[in-house]
Amino acid sequence: MERHASTLYTALAARVHEINVFTVPSDRRTHPDIHDMSILLPMTMHVLSIVHYHLKSSTRRITVGHLIMFIRKVFHYHIGERKWFLMWQSLGMVYELNVHVVLNGVDETKFVYDQDAGARFRKQHGVPSNASVVMEFAGRLVRDKGHALLCEAFLSTSENYPGVFLLVAGTGPWGKRYAELGSIVKVLGALEPSQLSEFYNALDIFINPTLRPQGLDLTLMEAMQCGKPVLTPNYPRITGTVVINEGFGYTFCPNVGSFVEALQRAIRYGRTKLHKKGMACKAYASSTKMASAYERFFLCMKNSRYCKYPLPTDC
Repeated sequence: MERHASTLYTALAARVHEINVFTVPSDRRTHPDIHDMSILLPMTMHVLSIVHYHLKSSTRRITVGHLIMFIRKVFHYHIGERKWFLMWQSLGMVYELNVHVVLNGVDETKFVYDQDAGARFRKQHGVPSNASVVMEFAGRLVRDKGHALLCEAFLSTSENYPGVFLLVAGTGPWGKRYAELGSIVKVLGALEPSQLSEFYNALDIFINPTLRPQGLDLTLMEAMQCGKPVLTPNYPRITGTVVINEGFGYTFCPNVGSFVEALQRAIRYGRTKLHKKGMACKAYASSTKMASAYERFFLCMKNSRYCKYPLPTDC
C-alpha cells in the first residue's frame, strides 16, 4: 500500500470509521463475480489508472474507453490533484459538480516542526555552523529525478554565494557526482523513515528538481508539514495544488538558467524570511485536514446541504 493511502486509511480509522481494503486475489485467477458492474459505488478515489502508457496504442484506447464508461456511472469522484480533473473534464469523463479535489495529507504526528531536532541533525552530520542557507533533497539519486539539473545549478550558485550548503538523502549513481562537488555537499545515503522529520527540520529550504511526469511527490508536503518552504519545477500538478503562491516557496522552469535564478532568489531572501514562508506552509497538507475533508464528503453523500465546496479550510 502506498504511503498516502496508508496515511488516509489510518487517519479515518482513528476517527472510528470502518475501513475495508480490497486487493487483487493472490491466485491470479479471473473472478467473474467481482467487477465494476457488480457493485454500486457511491464514490471512487484516484486509485484507478487512466492510461497504461506502456501498452500499445490500440490497447490504450480500449483502456481509456472502459474507464470513461466506468466513471460516468459513479456519482462522485475523488482525486488528489486538480490537473487530473481538468484533463478528465476535457475528455468528457467527469462533471465538475461530481469531482472533489482533496490534497494528499501528511501524518502530523510523524512530521512536526522541531528546531532542536534540526539543530541536532545538523551537528550530527557536520553541517557548517556558518552556512548561510542549508538546502536539501530527498529521494532516489537517478537522472530522471533532475540531479543533472541540481548539480549544475547548485555548483553555479555556490560560486556567487559560497556560504550555501546542500544535504542529499538517498542512494543511487548520482551520489558519486555529488561527492565530487566537495565540502559544500554532504551525501547522507538512505535514511530511516523515523529520521525524515529531523532531516527536514535541518534545512532552510527543500529542493525537488524532478523531471518525471509523476503525481505529487510526498516529500514536498512532508517538508512543508515540518515548516519548510520548497523550491520545485513549475509543473501544473505542483503550482495548481501545492505551491499555489510564493508564500509557500519558489518554482522554476526545468532548465539550468531558471533553476539558478530561483536558487539565488531564495538565498537573497535570507534564512529569517525563508523561516516565515515555512511557517505559512505548516498544516497545509495535514492528515487531519485530509480526513476531515473526506468526512464532510461522506456527509455530502447523505445530505446535499453538506456539499459546499470549497471551504476556507480546504487545500
